[in-house]
Amino acid sequence: MLSIDDDIKRLPEQKDNINLVRQYERRQLRLGKRLAYILRYGAEKEGCRVDEGWIPLEDLKKVSLLSEYTENELLGEIQTSYSYRKTHRYQWEKRPNGVYVRAAYGRKFERNPFHHQTQIRRLLDLTLEYVCQNIDKYDFEGFPDEFLINEIIHRMKRNGKLTSKVLQSLLSETIEHLDLDGIYLTESGIRAVWKKCPYLKVLSLKSCGYVLNDHYCEQIIRKCTLIESLDLSYCRHLTDRTLNNLIKYYSNNLLHLVLAGNHNYTGDAIVRLVSECEQLKQLDIWDNPNCTNDILNILIALGKSRGENRVITIVHKNLQHPAVAPDNPWAVIHAKLH
Repeated sequence: MLSIDDDIKRLPEQKDNINLVRQYERRQLRLGKRLAYILRYGAEKEGCRVDEGWIPLEDLKKVSLLSEYTENELLGEIQTSYSYRKTHRYQWEKRPNGVYVRAAYGRKFERNPFHHQTQIRRLLDLTLEYVCQNIDKYDFEGFPDEFLINEIIHRMKRNGKLTSKVLQSLLSETIEHLDLDGIYLTESGIRAVWKKCPYLKVLSLKSCGYVLNDHYCEQIIRKCTLIESLDLSYCRHLTDRTLNNLIKYYSNNLLHLVLAGNHNYTGDAIVRLVSECEQLKQLDIWDNPNCTNDILNILIALGKSRGENRVITIVHKNLQHPAVAPDNPWAVIHAKLH
């Protein structure tokens, strides 16, 4: 039996072991975050070759952010990292010229600001930087390039300069695709969406803040009647009232709908939505606790009753059925605004 003296002598060794474990955990956490950034957003910016999201592992090893990690560590993280939806975050495949990897979802690559293998800034990047720095000098009314508008919006957000006034100045009726993911909307900003963008077809309001409630969402739905793809994930102040308005105004044109991150929607309202919106192809209700087994069985029955031209994919963590549920639940969520 060990004495108290023996325990005291072992304390420094135990502390060292604990510190080593913590250092390892912090190191792995850094690796996970850096890989997520590079494989979803920063690969081109970091000088990697990208083809439909696929990146050579050799290029990945040369990125300065990953210089402290070995090839085995990189592959190990890529092959063992799972999302909270219990699916692989990354994909990998071996080709004749080496191993290629990519993020399984959520890829929105930032363009490399420099010309390939040079330190010469691209004209587009310089122009956007100047425009963002002098945004008040420009009139964007009727500006036809919605890609650049969305790019300016998110650049201004990253720089902490996206005010409600700036957002309103950027919106116009020529915009059909609008990505407001993660942008805190004020009341005036929300009003600007339906007043200045009546011809929207694709709209992301993901995580747009507590101001977005049923009333304002109803105005968007009523005034922007052409919307086919709508992301309302993590808009936690919306209720069945919003679903009822979607049924009322979008039953013939809504194709994609994301409702994850909100537990307010009842199972009955979701069943009505699937039943009435016959064109709906993709519905994400991943973490809705109100979708009981009975509700999920009804959704399966509704999905199976549709013809071949009206197949629907429904994403819920407890739903597993070949007729309506995807193998990879992230597959229906990424890149809606591309």
